[in-house]
Amino acid sequence: MNAHDRERFWNERAHELLTWSQPWSKACPDSFDAAPGWFAGATLDVSANCLDRHVAAGRADVPALIWQGEPEDEAVVFTYGRLLADVRRAAVVLAGLGVSAGDVVGIALPALPELVVSMLALARLGAVHLVFPAGLSPAVISERLGACKAKLFITADGFYKAGRPVPLVQPQDVPRRVLVRRTGRPMEDQRPGDVWWHEAIAAHPTPPNLPGAMHGASDPLFILYTSGSSGHPKGVVHSAGGFLTACASSAREGFGVGPGMTIWCQAEPGWIMGHAYAVYAPLCLGATTLLYEGSPGYPQPDRIWRIAQKHQVATLLTTPALTGQLMREGEAWPAARDLPSLKFIVSVGEKLTPENRSWLARSVGKGRAPVVDAWGQTETGGVLMLSGSQGGLAPLSGVEAGVEPGVQAGGHLAILSPWPGMAVRLVEGSLDAKEHYDTGDLVQTTPDGKFIIQGRSELAGSDLPLVDVEACVAAYPDVAEAAAVASGDTVVVYATLRAEAADPEHMESVLTDAVRREVSGPEFPLSIRIVEELPKTRSGKIARNALRGAAEGRMGDVSGLADPSVMSTLLGDKDALF
Repeated sequence: MNAHDRERFWNERAHELLTWSQPWSKACPDSFDAAPGWFAGATLDVSANCLDRHVAAGRADVPALIWQGEPEDEAVVFTYGRLLADVRRAAVVLAGLGVSAGDVVGIALPALPELVVSMLALARLGAVHLVFPAGLSPAVISERLGACKAKLFITADGFYKAGRPVPLVQPQDVPRRVLVRRTGRPMEDQRPGDVWWHEAIAAHPTPPNLPGAMHGASDPLFILYTSGSSGHPKGVVHSAGGFLTACASSAREGFGVGPGMTIWCQAEPGWIMGHAYAVYAPLCLGATTLLYEGSPGYPQPDRIWRIAQKHQVATLLTTPALTGQLMREGEAWPAARDLPSLKFIVSVGEKLTPENRSWLARSVGKGRAPVVDAWGQTETGGVLMLSGSQGGLAPLSGVEAGVEPGVQAGGHLAILSPWPGMAVRLVEGSLDAKEHYDTGDLVQTTPDGKFIIQGRSELAGSDLPLVDVEACVAAYPDVAEAAAVASGDTVVVYATLRAEAADPEHMESVLTDAVRREVSGPEFPLSIRIVEELPKTRSGKIARNALRGAAEGRMGDVSGLADPSVMSTLLGDKDALF
């Protein structure tokens, strides 16, 4: 696709999907370092594109957001009309607290309706939101709020997890706070100047007719930090017009999202997939989005399937990490639930193994809903590639991908030309001007031009066949998840097992024999360890740096892990590794 065809394609998509206040003079940059970026000169109201225009079209009574709390009886449906009214109230409250266009506001909320409302209210003011995923340490939150010069901090008194109210640990060095009441338990660190969300909202019983701010297409919409799975997390800035165009386009083309269907993106809203497919794309396209607060296995391992059945989910976006967790619980749980409304299953995050795909297709899709693997990063603004029925990833329309120029097959996946959802800058530092975007993911190409993602480039950090060994272990029918790391000249593999595993006591030797039989090349020391859980980042990616530390008998930095206690379990019996 040449530059002219690419510009024409995105012109058409932007006109089809969004309502613009001011058209653009140039839709598409010629190169990655071209200024001022996509849809230069254009303006749009992001909030109106997600809410007002649907209400104006007579869809005020159509469900926009379904919120399911962890307690079964807590389920609330927000129509487009109600969600718009709540966003207007919230925008007036935030404006009264001094928030205006260009200001940065931090948000550390569980998966509550107020999270979506606050994101859209800030967009309505032309402000920039910085959403934190659950579990970040107070020190990290304070550091990032300071780096982004945040003016306000929206948080809550706690959340529910496995049936219990859990307080949110609050950072000390933060700007003025707006507090959402969730558990009703007293907050021990109430401070002068704190504002309770429910009290401030109640002061505006009639939704004020507050018009939305006009974003320049290249103006920042939000800041999001990467997971840090490949190094120190980076603060990435995404633009209003480019991000909204790209995420809506990928959701419509890739997942069939549109009016009259319900999409459930199980990725936490504090990550890019949650931003794109739990909030902005569904609402921009007039669909219904589902948000679930609680634990996937509470009170029983079929909670996910009961919710999908109850709310008639049509498109389910899940993650390999959650799939592995559910596989460990056994097939009986999803098999007991019929999901006739389910039309599409998408896996986002790390690569989807053939075994994960087969399990989802058989146990969840039941032969009716296709399962696809999706690839995207925080920097890409959402999904850029999807797998077909025959495997291998293919770029979505308007996206050009290849192997990094100058690198032979098995090099890095590269995006060869600009796309609207690309990050516009970093909070600290700048995006290097270059001829292509090097994703850092190892990739191989198939004869028909598809791409097979092998994992992050750290898998190629030694001469050991980590990719092949990991794939071999992950392919074994009784294995739910696997990750290989190098420790000196030894390949160390950590694996979790499915509930149906036939001979778990001897699985280490069984898998060792399988690797020796199926992985060719020079002989190498091999150690396979069966564990209950793998350490993961808060975005659900396997933390291989942490596993490498465990293999070497050290704890290392666990600040980026969703559950640091997993490392203590791995290190408790480290001598068994060798």
